[in-house]
Amino acid sequence: MTNIAVIGAGSVGLSVCASLIERGHQVHLYDPRAPGEGASFGNAGMIANYVTDPLASMATLRSLPRELTRADASLSIDPRYALPLMGFGRRFLSAATPTRFARNKADLLSLIKNSVTAQHALLDTLDAPTLFADSGCLQIVRNDASAAQGIEQAAANKRRDGLDCRALTAEEVRELEPELAAKGLEGALYFPATRHLKNPLAVTRTLYQCLVSQGLHFHRAEVTQLSAQRDGGWQLSVNYPDIDSADAGSGKAHVEQVQVDQVVLCAGMVNNRLLKALNIKLPVVSERGYHIRLETPVALTRPVGWLAHHFYATPMEGGVRMAGTTEFKTANALPDERRWEQLRQWGGELFGQPVTLGESWFGVRHSTPDGLPAIGELAEHQGLYLAYGHGHLGLTLSAHTGQLIADMVDGNELPQYAANLSPDRFTGSKR
Repeated sequence: MTNIAVIGAGSVGLSVCASLIERGHQVHLYDPRAPGEGASFGNAGMIANYVTDPLASMATLRSLPRELTRADASLSIDPRYALPLMGFGRRFLSAATPTRFARNKADLLSLIKNSVTAQHALLDTLDAPTLFADSGCLQIVRNDASAAQGIEQAAANKRRDGLDCRALTAEEVRELEPELAAKGLEGALYFPATRHLKNPLAVTRTLYQCLVSQGLHFHRAEVTQLSAQRDGGWQLSVNYPDIDSADAGSGKAHVEQVQVDQVVLCAGMVNNRLLKALNIKLPVVSERGYHIRLETPVALTRPVGWLAHHFYATPMEGGVRMAGTTEFKTANALPDERRWEQLRQWGGELFGQPVTLGESWFGVRHSTPDGLPAIGELAEHQGLYLAYGHGHLGLTLSAHTGQLIADMVDGNELPQYAANLSPDRFTGSKR
């Protein structure tokens, strides 16, 4: 039995724990917050089977100037974040070339197909069918005649990628979702097989409770440093809050040194800090997203994506959640409240009525320049595995990420695309 530390208790970290425990390993999970309370809390709840193209593409580059300069831009880049983005941007340009794009797309297609299957299977094991729905999703076109003319071709492209996708007229869209405003609606892509979560936090909590019953050890504590040991294994410096002392609640803590055989880093942007102390730098950057929950009651059956503005409106427990947008900015900067207001305005346009907010949230995604996650063992650091850089696909890829990590730990045969997910593609190290 291998003693493994998993750092980060989001959907990826929990899924890694699930696969490792299933293989018989002893797993200790570390996070200063309760499971699922990071970026996994605020996502759009989509098991994104419809994603078939990496973001790094010539099409993205052509659209970038307009996306950055439009008055209601859903994409922004903070100039103060320019330095961390330099290496990211150079690699993004390289990944967008036709040859690299074609290779990355082939890898992404296989990754998404296996990930959706794995995520559905994991959700089914929770025996909580009320927490998700298989009602499909829509990607609508509004106020864009040129995009409307391309709906049929876009649907054909998705079918060529192996998806069940149908082009719908505005009238057909309204038959499925009568609450959508008719004004400006020009059609949509319909993906009938898409699953979505009704309560992402409840899903992660349910998974966590299942794992605890199977032997998971959770430590609500912060790992501040990793050190490789000469005789193998790793030492963790773990910052535990002194909740049982007379100073409980004072912010005081004590540090313990913990020995483990192997480590899996699933902590998003926190990984960069831990890796920096090991002289490892990966071009994984902070890509922040926002969501609002509508107080206004809206009878929506399935998620509706308005991709021109990079968000989805998803029916969840407690109301419709509008989640998305992209903000390249340092992870710890204060939220931009204008983004919540912009989402509210788009919600009013989407549903043809004024809407009010019941909740607002923002969180930090962790994104790679080629649009593929960094999953695997670092060549020069035996027993140190990375599982991050999932961008907008953390929930979708989480279960299969866990399977891949467990296969790597056990030395099992891997799918061909797993080699191209290795973090060593950014470090230049080779096995």
